[in-house]
Amino acid sequence: MFLATKEAGLPFPAESAMAARFYKRSQRWKALSFFCYVIANGLFVLWYAGVSYTKVTGWSSESVVTTTSPISPSSIPPIPSPATKSPLSNLGLSADEAYTLGSTDLSEYKSSLKDFIHTHFPSKLQKALIQGVEQYLPQNGRSTRDLPAMTDYKTGWQTDKSKRLVSLSWRHHNARWNWDMLGDAEANDWVNKHFGGSLIKEVWDSLPVVILKADMLRYLLLLVHGGVYTDIDTTCLRSITHWGKNAVLWKDGKDWLIPSRRGETLESMRKNLGPPSVIIGVEADVGDRPDWHDWWARPLQIVQWTMASAPSHPIMLDVISRIAQSSEGLPAWTAERSANLTELRIHGQVEAAEKLANVLPWADPKAGGHRSVMEWTGPGVFTDAAFRYLNTRYGLTWPVLRNLRAPLRVGDVVILPVTGFSPGVQQFGAQEVEDEQAMVFHAFSGSWKGKALGWKGSS
Repeated sequence: MFLATKEAGLPFPAESAMAARFYKRSQRWKALSFFCYVIANGLFVLWYAGVSYTKVTGWSSESVVTTTSPISPSSIPPIPSPATKSPLSNLGLSADEAYTLGSTDLSEYKSSLKDFIHTHFPSKLQKALIQGVEQYLPQNGRSTRDLPAMTDYKTGWQTDKSKRLVSLSWRHHNARWNWDMLGDAEANDWVNKHFGGSLIKEVWDSLPVVILKADMLRYLLLLVHGGVYTDIDTTCLRSITHWGKNAVLWKDGKDWLIPSRRGETLESMRKNLGPPSVIIGVEADVGDRPDWHDWWARPLQIVQWTMASAPSHPIMLDVISRIAQSSEGLPAWTAERSANLTELRIHGQVEAAEKLANVLPWADPKAGGHRSVMEWTGPGVFTDAAFRYLNTRYGLTWPVLRNLRAPLRVGDVVILPVTGFSPGVQQFGAQEVEDEQAMVFHAFSGSWKGKALGWKGSS
């Protein structure tokens, strides 16, 4: 009856309900059995093919291990992964990874700078800054016209809380230059005048200690006005016009001089190039020291106590962008620190709470701080901005500047050796102040130290 009803497509009688369930269950088992049969046959075919291949070729897993080839498997180097990086120097990958350049793709670099200009700067400054990005970063990789010379902007800048007089050495060696000294009040007034109502002003106001503001101010001054910035504890040894004189041309100008200038003699190329747009100097060149991390932010570090630049240069713009990015994370750090302090005090952990309360935002993150001075506004972040420009614009990597003993001209930038801005430091191959390469002496007095670290300027 069950089969007849099923074949006829008729509904099952009530008394055959159990039989119907049994039929459905049996059909499922048949399908499962057939599936297992197919899988088993497939595995058998694969096994049989492997056996046949072994008989034909003589290959087996044992033959790989027991091969009599003079080249053992352990001596064969592994095929490198496409993602594997080779270190740029004998200091290893850790030295390369100390630099945080960001994208060095020209289009992405320009786009990021332009976006920063539009979001952070007042409209009255945006046009000049955008023009600077286009001028210094031409899309074809080579400039078809002369770039601005930093010596066309004859203003020297210094900052000091007590507003001491500008060193006579700077006036003596640079008679045609104007010198401007900004104290705390003047610095705040200048920032209010040029950046009031913008996000740059908000970043300035958020900086919790004077040294951070002093660093940011020097970049802003050169970005807007150009000229030379130098710390108050420096002495000018030779005229600014002498800085980088007779610089060696990197790669003899290949890949960065415009076509009409290639093939000239080195002397004529130097003459036709004119003064650079930027002059910077090497601060630290650690050589082979394995402990360099304990002393310097970067294995090849750039000075920022003295620098020269024409206005609207991408290096200055980029370092300010990095400062802004670091500062944006400060409120979150402050909120987390406050919450942790409350939690510790609630649970009676007085000693731990006191220790946390003494951690300042500009302490190293390893010590619980938000960002160290070196990485927030100091030489570390400035070095990254400089190498990003040099790499994106000209293809230069940081090891190129190792063991630099004479000024090097790379496009619109001149880099001085350690002796240039750090004579007499007794390391990195630096010569004494009498050396012809010595341009500025730095006394390393650290006017920002001590009580200044706890000061927050008014806004």
